[in-house]
Amino acid sequence: MRITALLLLLSCLLIGGCGQGDVPISNDRLLESFEQGRTGIWVSAEAPVVQKLGDEDGGQLQRFTIRPTDGVTVQVRHSLEDSTRVPVERGDIVRVTGYYEWDARGGFISRTYSDPEQPGGGGWVEHEDQRYD
Repeated sequence: MRITALLLLLSCLLIGGCGQGDVPISNDRLLESFEQGRTGIWVSAEAPVVQKLGDEDGGQLQRFTIRPTDGVTVQVRHSLEDSTRVPVERGDIVRVTGYYEWDARGGFISRTYSDPEQPGGGGWVEHEDQRYD
């Protein structure tokens, strides 16, 4: 157990710190969480927008759906209280880091805003090389 923790710490230091810097985005953790029905997990994804949805909570929550792989769609719930609107259109590729909540339809990713209290400083959405956090 101590060896695993030490190896994890060394890995974080070698890549520039846990949750810091540019890290490759992978859909693997999101897809594994969906397949296993896991919820409450920080994930990342890079995927096309397949549908723009109406805002929720009196216009404070921007919603759109992404497809990280065939057969799986995930809703992104982006807080407009904590960040600015992402100008996405259907077919645009976005990169997302946030908090995944599972459901049988694919689940959703939220907390896509900067929050120093969260792992890695919180989440974000990237669209056309612009980060919204």
